[in-house]
Amino acid sequence: MSSPLRKFNNSDRQRQVFRRSRPRKVLPLWRQFVESMLMLLGGIGLLAFLNWVPQRLDGVVIVSEAIADLIRGITHLLEALLGLGSVILLAGLVMLGLILLLGGSWRMLRFFAQLWSRPKKVSRRPIRR
Repeated sequence: MSSPLRKFNNSDRQRQVFRRSRPRKVLPLWRQFVESMLMLLGGIGLLAFLNWVPQRLDGVVIVSEAIADLIRGITHLLEALLGLGSVILLAGLVMLGLILLLGGSWRMLRFFAQLWSRPKKVSRRPIRR
């Protein structure tokens, strides 16, 4: 078991992980030509399409509609969250009312039970006749 404080020798300085394992492959010339032509034609076609789009569609209208839809969606989400919060608040108030009602009735029963089970006080005054 080696200690972490051991000295490094020259073989540790250059590890196998950082070396290239195999030389880079050179592609055939015909493949490089075909790939470059496909990339050039794809780029030209994409730029031509993007140049044609504003003639058919109005970009400002699309962006403004998208922003309006986003704002409407956020508004609906906030309304739904507000409605859910009000339902949760009302349910909490109902639970609090029931707990208060049960607690008050329990205390009232205990009060009457203590009142009725109290021994009658005997008067220490003599009865005058």
